[in-house]
Formats: sequence, C-alpha cells, structure tokens
Amino acid sequence: MRKSTVIRQLAAVGMASLALTVTTGSPASAETVQAGVWQKDGHDFSIRASASTSASKIATIKDPDTKVPCGASRCTRNNNGGKYTCWSGGPTGNDWLKVRWAGKTGWVAAMCVEVGRI
Repeated sequence: MRKSTVIRQLAAVGMASLALTVTTGSPASAETVQAGVWQKDGHDFSIRASASTSASKIATIKDPDTKVPCGASRCTRNNNGGKYTCWSGGPTGNDWLKVRWAGKTGWVAAMCVEVGRI
C-alpha cells in the first residue's frame, strides 16, 4: 500500500473519530458543552477568590490563547459583586462570572472578558 493512501485512510479515521466525539445524538449531550472566558481585546484579566476587586487573586491570565472554563454549560453570574474598571478607559461594571482554575473556584469581571463555548 502506498504511503499517501495510508495517510489518507488515517486522516479519514481521525475525522470519523472526531465526528463521534462531537455528535453523540443524545439530548443529554447538550450538558457537555463547556462555557468559558478568555481575554478581551488582548487585555490580561484576573481570577479572584470572590466577586470583588479586593478579594485575593487566584491567577492573572496573560496568555491570549488561554481559555478558562466556567465549569458548566453556562457561566454563573453574580451581578451584585464589587464594582470594577477593566483597564484604564475600559468598561466598568459589577457583574462577575464564576470560573474554575487550577482546581479552585474563582470569579472574573464579566465586562473584562469574552464569553462563549470553549
């Protein structure tokens, strides 16, 4: 068998496997969709122990490719958290999102991150 034929067959098997993991056909599979957050406009963001800028930092996310999971199919919100300004001249608010990082639960300022499926 020629090398190019083997590579095409392996690629086809890989694509079939990918399709199986993405489309399970079960209504319960909707629960497996993972929501998360990432940098907004290239700005670093902090994960805090509670929904306040005075809470201790769990981490600061500096890598623009890092996606932080919410730990569920949707991000839990807290719109009664402490007020914040994302960066000088940036958005402000008091809405926070619950995330999971390094085995810990934390909070990120909602206006300072992009939110979606990861």
